[in-house]
Amino acid sequence: MKKIITITFSLMLFVNFLCSQSLVELAKKEKERRASLKGKTAVVVTNADLRNLKKQEAVSIIEPAFDEESLSLPIEEIEPEDTEEQKRLEANWNRENERASLLTLRMNELQQRFFSFENLYDRAEMQREIAETFQKLQEAKQNAETAKRELDQGRIKRRK
Repeated sequence: MKKIITITFSLMLFVNFLCSQSLVELAKKEKERRASLKGKTAVVVTNADLRNLKKQEAVSIIEPAFDEESLSLPIEEIEPEDTEEQKRLEANWNRENERASLLTLRMNELQQRFFSFENLYDRAEMQREIAETFQKLQEAKQNAETAKRELDQGRIKRRK
């Protein structure tokens, strides 16, 4: 066992001497690096510079250019303004979508609470609430789909 440790240690020491750079070589490389950077300037940004900077949008959106085809659309294809019925259908669809998203949030909250309870009675109560909320969520999704179909049918009728 001592032979293995001695051989391993001597090999590591030998490799260390072969691969190491001398201090003279490192100093020479650093001197060359500094000489190559001598003519270049660096910009130092301070907090004062950042305070004086004008805030701009991080993303700018470029409006698409119109081509010849889009400008020569027949007048019949342009949709008229929304009618009262159309606005009512759209409001109904938005309301149903919002209700479905709120019920989805409630469902996620109930599931998190369910898995955090240690008491079996509390878990049973939470399971009952989850089942009720799930039924309400399914109804809300179905109502949202129905409202979307009505909205789309209203748009199709209006185009004809």
